[in-house]
Amino acid sequence: MKNIIALSPMYTEDSNNLKKASINSPYELNRFNAKWNVPEEFRDDVIAVYGEDIYAEIVADQCNLILTKPDDNWLSKISEEFTKRKIAYGQLKEFVDKENIFIKCSDFKSFKAGVFDKVTNIKGFDTLDLDITVFTSEVVEWELETRCFVLNNEIKTHSSYWRNNTFDTNLLSEIEQKDLLEFFNNFIQKYSETLPKAIVLDFGIIKGKGWALIEANPAWCSGLYACDGEKALEVIVKSCIKN
Repeated sequence: MKNIIALSPMYTEDSNNLKKASINSPYELNRFNAKWNVPEEFRDDVIAVYGEDIYAEIVADQCNLILTKPDDNWLSKISEEFTKRKIAYGQLKEFVDKENIFIKCSDFKSFKAGVFDKVTNIKGFDTLDLDITVFTSEVVEWELETRCFVLNNEIKTHSSYWRNNTFDTNLLSEIEQKDLLEFFNNFIQKYSETLPKAIVLDFGIIKGKGWALIEANPAWCSGLYACDGEKALEVIVKSCIKN
């Protein structure tokens, strides 16, 4: 039996980096074809998938995979001790009258997340299903944002991706590195049982408030930024379970 990871047919920097990282690994990364269809003869050998969330769901169904991810409302259940901001979860229709909030879809991306003066200013709002679930938070200013690929309560690889309103994947300072690890350890001790063993966690620094949890994302569809490809690949594989 081969250990195949199905890659999205869409060529991205992340998928290309994972392909290179797999050269010395026990895994074979295969894009198959552009029709999002894994041939029958390979389906038993596919142990994981990586790509856009809709693609991953389709392939998982074909190859009998369980894609692990946090509960949709997970972030809203985390203490403000770690989020450093108020977060709510519910159907879009519950927040129509809200102003000056951050809002994001909890599952598939019906619209682009962001800060909106009015919820009705979301692009294409009139076409949205008001029953879709979203989470909202008060608006804060992030000075730094980092991505962590986590396996068995340990950060396997991490990367910054945003600093002072600019895309930035440079290394963290020694102090930032130390503070991130300390914050992560305190967080994971309390919330590890609420998460899959393989997950991507984003943490950052809120201006005037310090380190905070940004969100959790499934490893099988998360961008790498400057994370180590080989280490990220291991987390991705463990985030998919053969049923």
